[in-house]
Amino acid sequence: MKNGLIAYFAGNPVAANLVMMFFIVGGLIAGSNLPVQNFPEIDLRSVTVSVRSPGSSPREVREDIVRRLEENVVGLAGVERVVATAYEGLARVTVELATFADAAAVLDDVKNAVDRIENFPPVSAEQPEIEYDRVEIEVLTLSVSSASATENELRLAAQGLREGLLELPSVSQVTLLGTRDREISIELSEVELRRNGLSINQITDAIRRASLNLTFGELRTDAGGLVLHTVSKRQFGEEFEDIPVITRLDGSILTVGEVAEIRDGFVDEDIITRVDGDPAILVRVDATGQQSIVTMGEDIRSWLASYQPPPNVEIGIWGDRAGDAVDTISSIVGNAVVGTILVLLCLVVFFDLRVAMWVTVGIPLSFLGSLIFFGMSGLTLNLGTIFAFFLMVGIVVDDAVVVGDSIAAEREDGKDALEAAVSGARAMVGPITIGAVTTMLAFIPLLFITPPRLQIVNVFPYVALFVLTVSLIEAFFILPAHLSHPGRWSLPPLSDIQRRAHVRLQTIRDMVVVPAVSWSIRRLWFAPVLGTLLVLFALLLLRADVVRIVYFDEVLNASENIQADLTLPVGTPFEVTLAAAERFSDAALAVNDQGEGTSVEAVSIMAGNVLSRRTAEAGPNRSHLASVVVHLHERPIRRMSVLGITHQWRENIGDVSYLESVAYYTQRTQSESGVAYALKHDDLDSLRAATNELTASMASMPGMYGISDNLVLGKRQFEIELTPAGKAAGLTPAGIGVQLRASFHGAEVQRIQRGHDEIRVMVRYPRERRQSMRELASERIHRPGTGENRASPGPPASGGEVPLSSVADLSERRELAALVSIDGQQTAIVTAEADPALLTPLQARREINGSLVPELLERYRNLRIEPHGSARTEGNLLGTLAVLIPLLLIAMYVLIAAFLRSYWKPVIAVAGIPIAFSGAVVSHWILGWDFSAMSLFGVIGVAGVIVNDALVLMDRYNTLRRESSMIPAIAAASAATRHRFRAVFLTSLTTILALAPLLYVRSEELMILVPFVVSMLGGLVFAGFFILCLLPSLVMVAEARAE
Repeated sequence: MKNGLIAYFAGNPVAANLVMMFFIVGGLIAGSNLPVQNFPEIDLRSVTVSVRSPGSSPREVREDIVRRLEENVVGLAGVERVVATAYEGLARVTVELATFADAAAVLDDVKNAVDRIENFPPVSAEQPEIEYDRVEIEVLTLSVSSASATENELRLAAQGLREGLLELPSVSQVTLLGTRDREISIELSEVELRRNGLSINQITDAIRRASLNLTFGELRTDAGGLVLHTVSKRQFGEEFEDIPVITRLDGSILTVGEVAEIRDGFVDEDIITRVDGDPAILVRVDATGQQSIVTMGEDIRSWLASYQPPPNVEIGIWGDRAGDAVDTISSIVGNAVVGTILVLLCLVVFFDLRVAMWVTVGIPLSFLGSLIFFGMSGLTLNLGTIFAFFLMVGIVVDDAVVVGDSIAAEREDGKDALEAAVSGARAMVGPITIGAVTTMLAFIPLLFITPPRLQIVNVFPYVALFVLTVSLIEAFFILPAHLSHPGRWSLPPLSDIQRRAHVRLQTIRDMVVVPAVSWSIRRLWFAPVLGTLLVLFALLLLRADVVRIVYFDEVLNASENIQADLTLPVGTPFEVTLAAAERFSDAALAVNDQGEGTSVEAVSIMAGNVLSRRTAEAGPNRSHLASVVVHLHERPIRRMSVLGITHQWRENIGDVSYLESVAYYTQRTQSESGVAYALKHDDLDSLRAATNELTASMASMPGMYGISDNLVLGKRQFEIELTPAGKAAGLTPAGIGVQLRASFHGAEVQRIQRGHDEIRVMVRYPRERRQSMRELASERIHRPGTGENRASPGPPASGGEVPLSSVADLSERRELAALVSIDGQQTAIVTAEADPALLTPLQARREINGSLVPELLERYRNLRIEPHGSARTEGNLLGTLAVLIPLLLIAMYVLIAAFLRSYWKPVIAVAGIPIAFSGAVVSHWILGWDFSAMSLFGVIGVAGVIVNDALVLMDRYNTLRRESSMIPAIAAASAATRHRFRAVFLTSLTTILALAPLLYVRSEELMILVPFVVSMLGGLVFAGFFILCLLPSLVMVAEARAE
């Protein structure tokens, strides 16, 4: 007894207390210094190549840029697929990585592949931007609004706010949203150009020559070297006015200001942002890496308290993710305290106060001590790590209760306190340690979960390792030292209550559980048959949709904002888009009136762009896009649920057939479309027809809404074809294109850096001249000189000018606004959402896959239809798990088999996991919840408890058989059950009590945990029944097989 670490710590309480204090103090210090975030850092596992080509049509972008990129990146090692989109003026090629691919290697390969493309990019395009995609971590979004300030004044106020925020040590990334970029526009007068015989190219050349800073050498003197340079680069619009264009023979100078009007303002786009009706600009602060958003939020609020905005300008908090994180942690801590108190009260009923208290203390100690290892492992406090703590609750409680019960049982058998503490702890070393190791192994596949919405589980294996390590140290070294003292803490009337509870528990054990075990042992067929029936019943509930399966419960993931993204036909006038956004805003305010002012706190609109979606970067012409954001009151002011408000909002809006699409977002994390398909065909007409059939059929399905596809027509286009007269004049399509591009799109002459803004200097015609068909037809085209066919910028050597209409025919046509291809094949992507009140995405996909998809494949030859969105993500996830789980089960089997010295008993040890799964499904059925990914994680949490308890019971059975070869197997099984009954019963009961408060949570931040808790509770009930009543019978089956 005196040998070994357990005996040493049991006999040396000082050493045990020092270890305990190390975990407590170290955990508090480490926890107070850990960064706090909403979610772990998300890895999108993709590389994006973006190439801007201002003024180019989607077809030109596809032909000149996208196809050349695809040819070089499709098929690279580690690439799962390549999704390319050609917008107006922009090519975006997204390279998605395979599950086990090395991200750095793929990024390097993509860069090298793009660099190898010859004569790329085209002359009219900018250099490619290649970046590894990352999710921005939003901290706070502030609104800068004013009812009276001009656009320039509001922009200056927002810039001042941004610059002030960037001076804070904790802030490094601030972005302005909902505003136009600055631009210097030099708008030429056609009359003055004609009068002076000038062209746009001559103006641009003059500006480029005059506005530059140039270092041209060093003058070496006896006094030292002097650098020679000119500083003449202009920074403001008025500084361009005196640039000379022509110097006449009489010495007079024609300047830019005499032939053009110079505007130092904003880009030629339409965009409006309003917060509660007032013009506004949003200022978003993002965290980088492992910055604590809570610390940043506190710093920003403190700074804002003393910040003085310009007169008539208001600063408000538009979005507060830092506050959400604080609320979430506060709610979790509160529920944890309540759960711990319930555990203590439960244990006090059945154990001496000393045992109950120290067993309970060991539970929070395990979690607190694990924080010491977070910093060195790069973990932060976030929803993922906190959720992992909840996963560990059952196992940590099990470790503490089983060891405490073992020590208490030794004392009840008459041993003195120290001997009982040592022998009781030693008896549990084997099964508890093996159970902990198998639990750690069970979490390893979660390291390879790549879907962004589920990447919070990537931290689970690390948390499991740290928590279980501390839990083992506490159970075997700290707890025995605290229970090695003689005497009892419980006094009457508490001791009387404990005595009566002990008698009642023994009565249940001896009169109910042990006879049930004996009955099942005599009927060895009963346990396998009952277990199989339970699993089949659970599967039937799922298959019949009595318990619906959802990938991610949208109801529980709802945020306190509802966002609607509107897409009107491309080319829609901005005023029409703004009117549509205002209609949505009015409908949201009507919801608030119907809810007696308790639903909506504020409404924001953005017309001319959309918020937080990558299509917002699609190009300069976004007049057909808008976002409407409804900010909701917090509970308990708000009485309606988020989905209820969304339904009411949609009803108030009414008919939306005038929109190309409208997408509603109610989740905290950005989600993929629940129902989505990628249709591929080489013939565009066949692809369009198949897509129309699919969308029409989906629209007829009850519960489907937000149905859209990417085969949307773009703006009207005019194709220019040379007439015989144009060809005879020596003109070429390229030559005409260069001249028209400079006149109507504009020529970028340079970029200047003014503060944090990069400002383009554009030379073009005035906007009113660029809006007229008559002006286009009469545009003067320079004829090349004799013997020349000039297709490059610059004035003609000779030849004169002719109207465009005299040398070219103009024909109108419309193309798709965006051309999408996947792995080089043109693709139509159809997306839709399912109303969770009527059907789940899985139910919708089953119906579509069962009837619509086969019909389309039969009707259109060479058509391919592939899952897209969340369906594809789920398929990839299952494929990954199908590879990893068998390897994991083999490792767990080897470990348990070596410990139990049996080939069959490891199978029994994990046989309870399907039973726990059945309990989880049944509990979802009884309580009326859908079965989601979070529900499955609850089953994983129960699995660790089942394996632990099964190992404890079977280890006791093996010990009884070894100690007395004369004892029959049936008697040993019954005795093992009798001996471990209290530990198994109390493990299930205390874990249920620890998690039960979450069932009644009203905090929307924690509602996402409810399916997890439902699974844990139902699984623990079924697991307790399996361990106590069915496992002994299965042990007998294994013994019979062995014999």
